[in-house]
Amino acid sequence: MSKTKLYIMIANLLLVLGFFFFNIVKNERILNSGEIVLMRLRPVDPRSLMQGDYMELRYSIGDNIRNGAWQREQKSEYDEQHKYCVVRLDKDRVASFVRTTDDEEDLKDGEILLRYSKGKKVRESYVSFGADSYFFQEGTGAKYENAKYGMLKVQTTGSLIGTCRLVGLCGEDKQLIE
Repeated sequence: MSKTKLYIMIANLLLVLGFFFFNIVKNERILNSGEIVLMRLRPVDPRSLMQGDYMELRYSIGDNIRNGAWQREQKSEYDEQHKYCVVRLDKDRVASFVRTTDDEEDLKDGEILLRYSKGKKVRESYVSFGADSYFFQEGTGAKYENAKYGMLKVQTTGSLIGTCRLVGLCGEDKQLIE
């Protein structure tokens, strides 16, 4: 093997490793410094024969975004021109929908931005907050069947503002299911 090919292979390896390292650092920053937000779940079938035990997550706030777009435009597709959902947290940190926006500065006191995009599956389009599924150990699905909230960490400052990462699922008592 020539030295040129070896250098190209090493450079490619370093690029791939750098990409993974950057994503790990970004996600750890969100998990360490993000603000806790509870989002009410809407029921979705929690099993997959091919992937094992996991739960597909859909949030009722996503329904607010889709329904609001339908009322404005009389169509079933939701508003893709906005990239943020503005929510307000109650005393238990449960998010409630306020509006959609594309302006990061368009916040009032007590409001938080959540970045969203269009998620698409074969039979369904939905609003994705970047936390669309939760995998759990095989045989432990019964304790997650009654999950009512998804606990997310949301970055509230910087270039990743509004980015969500799933921490876990919570029951009706708003406590993390262990």
